Amino acid sequence: MKNHLAPNLILTPLTPAYLDEVLTIAEVQLGQGYVTPQILAQHCDHPDYFGQLVLLEGQVAGFSLMQVSLRTTIAQQMGRLEGWFNAYFGAYETMGFRSVTAVAPSAQGRGVGGLLVQKGLQWLSTRVPVVVCDAWHAPHTPIVRLLTRHGYRLIRTVPHFWSDSDTRCPVCGPPPCQCTAGIYACFFDPVPQPYWWERDDLQHHPTTGHLHLAGHSLLALAQRQPTPFYVYALPRLLDNYQRLDRALTTQGMPYRIYYAMKANHHPAILAHLKTQTQAGIDVCSPQELQHALAHGFEPPELTYTGTALSNRDLQAIAAYPDMALNLDALSAIRRFATLNQEPRDIGIRINPDLGMAYRSDLTYAGQHTVKFGVYETEWDELQALVATTSLRVVRVHCHVGSGFLSDQLERLPALQASLERFLALFPTVTELNVGGGLGVPQQEGDLPLDLSTWAGHWGAFCQKHDLRLVVEPGDYLVKDIGVLITQVNSLEHKQGELFVGLDVGMNVNYEAAYYDMNLEPVPLQRPVDGQLLYGHLAGNINEPIDLLARHRQLPPVQEGDYLALLNAGGYGASTSSNHCLRGDFGEYVLYPPSSKNCS
Repeated sequence: MKNHLAPNLILTPLTPAYLDEVLTIAEVQLGQGYVTPQILAQHCDHPDYFGQLVLLEGQVAGFSLMQVSLRTTIAQQMGRLEGWFNAYFGAYETMGFRSVTAVAPSAQGRGVGGLLVQKGLQWLSTRVPVVVCDAWHAPHTPIVRLLTRHGYRLIRTVPHFWSDSDTRCPVCGPPPCQCTAGIYACFFDPVPQPYWWERDDLQHHPTTGHLHLAGHSLLALAQRQPTPFYVYALPRLLDNYQRLDRALTTQGMPYRIYYAMKANHHPAILAHLKTQTQAGIDVCSPQELQHALAHGFEPPELTYTGTALSNRDLQAIAAYPDMALNLDALSAIRRFATLNQEPRDIGIRINPDLGMAYRSDLTYAGQHTVKFGVYETEWDELQALVATTSLRVVRVHCHVGSGFLSDQLERLPALQASLERFLALFPTVTELNVGGGLGVPQQEGDLPLDLSTWAGHWGAFCQKHDLRLVVEPGDYLVKDIGVLITQVNSLEHKQGELFVGLDVGMNVNYEAAYYDMNLEPVPLQRPVDGQLLYGHLAGNINEPIDLLARHRQLPPVQEGDYLALLNAGGYGASTSSNHCLRGDFGEYVLYPPSSKNCS
């Protein structure tokens, strides 16, 4: 039966009479082969598959395809995300899946898409507790705004999601497709879903609604201190270290953890690591070396891995023979041997041509040729060069990127194969330094790194080759201990797009502007009500790239509200500048509440 829901728009179930018109829209909007006649036929008169379409003046103006299936069945349709999907939605046995929504070009802007999304949710809400969908995630894509408006949450962004498809994409042309997908979910559970970032020490207080970190109200702090400023929770720092330490201890091999100081060199962080842990410090410049020494670390507690080293750098390094040194270029090795005539143990930073990182532009290997490390094509030359010096290679270093989670651990066997080839050339190696790069969840949909699996890979490898393991975490220790507090100064619509202006910019935290990293915006006062916004977080620096979030769901805020930008503890303050003379910001350290300290 047809339902007249709006002037000139008629919502009706999909029937065989409309298949040809629907297929034409699908091929124009989604690409040839993305929707087939067989798929459409399956959605006609089926108890678990349902198709809806909208008629405008007797013509098909748009359609949606939906299904109710087991979680494992929907996961199979997610391709390489199958394992992640089953883990993230593991609490649900049966789910809804909105597989397709498309609107004819001639009908866009007439409310067709919104009607399909709304009525599709109504149909699914009576059958399942949650519905998921994959959708084109690109600027100016109408479906993103429609999903946000009707209660969908962005769970994960996946570049090249359809790259394995053999369909012809209307944007990319012939395969492979390079488009990015957003994985969205709408929950119908009666119990509100927790935010992805919530944990025991980071959540809105149940009574006051204030956002608390390490037992302290961040709203109370913001009302006393001028914004912007960083806040660091030292108890979380210790938790992160201990979690990593426990994972390595279970492997029964010798190991050492060095904190990558470039992530954050705040004195309180260094002091806490020095007094509360067994961590050493990883430095990458003579200035960082002196900073570590000034904060109580001795040369045997330091490891140095730098790049593009000058003779002045090498002279400064040579003065500390008890410090572990890793060199990453033939030129540096040759010049260091000339400057340092005494026998010296060194490490070689290799480039295994394989990357693992939050994003492809943060990989230190693979994708394209980079400046880091000695490539395998140079190893014979490296071996010949070392033989002419008094240097002895006792360590191999293989940092491959900044931030990785469990779904990238499958690359470790290929990395280990490269390491074994290096060990065959340099049998004097007794230590393996795998660098840092351990990731933390950055956005909804990210699952914590499985430390047990990661440590197990390296434990087995080190025991096989009788090696001591060294790891240099930076982000893993400090990224989620810090938040950046800012105030909303403006809400402005420009040509239909919302810009939420902040009193902080990319000079105070560059990760969003440079690397499109997520700094999750969370109100310091829990919103009581209000629809999610969709738009951009705009910084106060006169540069076009100064956006702290682009084309994304935002919490309901008003001018004057305070926001916490999460995961700002690493590579924030340490990379800041005074661009536009806006470099003033505070840094405060939170101790456990019982210590009554906030400095």
